[in-house]
Amino acid sequence: MSQTPAFAGRKFIVFALLATLLVWGLIGLDLWLVERQPPAGTTAPAEEMPLFAVATWEKALVALGVLLSLSMIQACRQLYLRSRQGEAQLAMHSRLVDHTSEAMLVTDGAQRIVSVNAAFEQITGYGPGEVIGRTPTMLSAGHHGLAMHRTVWDMVAESGFWQGEIWDRRKDGTLYPKQLRITAISEPGQPASHFVAVFTDVSEQKAQAERFDYLALHDPLTNLPNRLALDSHLHAVLDGAVPGIDRLALLIIDLDNFKTINDSLGHHAGDRLLAEIARRLSGHMSKHRQLFRLGGDEFVVVIDHLLNEAAVVDLVQAMVRSMGEAYEIDGHVWRSTPSIGISLYPEDGRDGQALIRNADTAMYYAKANGRNNYQFFAEPMNAAANKRLHTESELWRALAENQLVLHYQPQIDLLAGKVVGVEALVRWRHPQRGLIAPAEFIPVAEACGLILPLGHWVLLTACRQARAWRDAGIDMGEMAVNISAHQFQQPQFAQAVQAVLAETGVVAERLELEITESSIMHGVDAAIQTMAQLRAMGVKLAIDDFGTGYSSLAYLRRFPLDRLKIDRSFLADVDTDADAAALLTSIVQLGRSLGLQLVAEGVESFAQAEFLRTLECERVQGFHFYQPVSAEEVVGRVGGLLPLPA
Repeated sequence: MSQTPAFAGRKFIVFALLATLLVWGLIGLDLWLVERQPPAGTTAPAEEMPLFAVATWEKALVALGVLLSLSMIQACRQLYLRSRQGEAQLAMHSRLVDHTSEAMLVTDGAQRIVSVNAAFEQITGYGPGEVIGRTPTMLSAGHHGLAMHRTVWDMVAESGFWQGEIWDRRKDGTLYPKQLRITAISEPGQPASHFVAVFTDVSEQKAQAERFDYLALHDPLTNLPNRLALDSHLHAVLDGAVPGIDRLALLIIDLDNFKTINDSLGHHAGDRLLAEIARRLSGHMSKHRQLFRLGGDEFVVVIDHLLNEAAVVDLVQAMVRSMGEAYEIDGHVWRSTPSIGISLYPEDGRDGQALIRNADTAMYYAKANGRNNYQFFAEPMNAAANKRLHTESELWRALAENQLVLHYQPQIDLLAGKVVGVEALVRWRHPQRGLIAPAEFIPVAEACGLILPLGHWVLLTACRQARAWRDAGIDMGEMAVNISAHQFQQPQFAQAVQAVLAETGVVAERLELEITESSIMHGVDAAIQTMAQLRAMGVKLAIDDFGTGYSSLAYLRRFPLDRLKIDRSFLADVDTDADAAALLTSIVQLGRSLGLQLVAEGVESFAQAEFLRTLECERVQGFHFYQPVSAEEVVGRVGGLLPLPA
């Protein structure tokens, strides 16, 4: 390693002083000898010779000595100043090195440590006295092996530089990753005299990167792997799979009526339910079963190394049982059921997207078949799924192009024998397929989110028709409108009804809203509040399809209701089956004990009408009396102009 300027300057000063002393010594010796020796041809002693007798060259020598001394003094002064500046710079560089966040380590040509800075001690835990004289291998974590060590030093020998990431060990034994640069120091054409290693601890950066990677691949609510992780997992599993030898199952799990909890208790309660479901499902996972959250209320299970379909069925049944147990959320007890679609590799798809698509199709098929069940994918389901997608697309167009119409079915006061109201029923007048019943498109509207604008259109159109009849002097009684569960559970539903009444000018007492049991049993407190707001306006409320749900007498007493509509299924065999007759009688008595009026729908025979008359059921409707027809036709069938009440 070359000498420092300060050290070289000090050597020069010493040399200059010695040279000056030597010159003056020679001059002095020469003068002394001149004084001691008399000039040629004289016998006078030297001390008596005059000064002007000294030879001219001797005077010149003295003058040269003086000049040389002055020059030496000036040179030494400059060198001293330069030396002080150099030392100051070295001190400053030393402070900079010690204050840098990068650790620095200097070795000699034999790779023995000769110097380290403060950051080195901070990162490694070793002080200078513990490492100087030893080799950097004392810091090695042993991760990379001898081959890696040789590769690094071969590159340093070849190019004089190496940079990369390695693992080392601190004094306390912990391992850490560091970003390292090694530079060889050498004179041109000479072997390296020293090596300088500069490194930084990158453990925090790597931890941060790992956190980002985790967040990118995991759902923050449930901590389950997400859709991106699912795609990666399927690619890894299927990449080496051999059709006919390796088998795999993919399950898509969708919660039934999950929106009910979100809409009634809020998203916080929905999140708690999802987290608990994730916990329960995770309990069924193993080495070859991986659980993912696809998004919303959908989960995915991937089973690799599948033996047979029976193993899938066993897992599904176990998950359904655990998911079916009660959940306590914010003081409310809830139950959640799943609809599960299953696709198999290689039968139902040989890539991840095909398996997901077909499992999703099977899941929708499970929902369409009553929910709370599972379905294996079958090819005919594709036709049904394509039909559903086509229907969804056409339904949006139908609403935009006014293809939807309302038909009206009169309700009869069975005891008085007169029309007392009509129920508005939506129909789809398709340009090619003709009139389509609601059972074919209402489920699609609910699934695709069209039910809200469709429901609002039905309510507004029915109220406009009621006002048009009244302006024409036609009294059709009350207007009954079906309200979907999703529509009723909207936070501002009561305000939306009030706005429709204000726009159309319909008296609130002439409007009856028919709500299903499931609409009010999910989120009872919120349902009671909404119903109370509607009743305060004067709107009448009826439970539709009563008896087919799971409401209890205790709950029904809490609801501000006016009527119960008995489902048509209870009327089917009342004239021939004693048990059916007894059941219908009990339902009528239950409604009467609650102080509610009864409306029986689906009356299709004289015998059914007579049986209901004996039970003193107040209202009926059905094909035995009137079929649903257009607004113009219903007026003609019930007799046209009717006397309006005073």
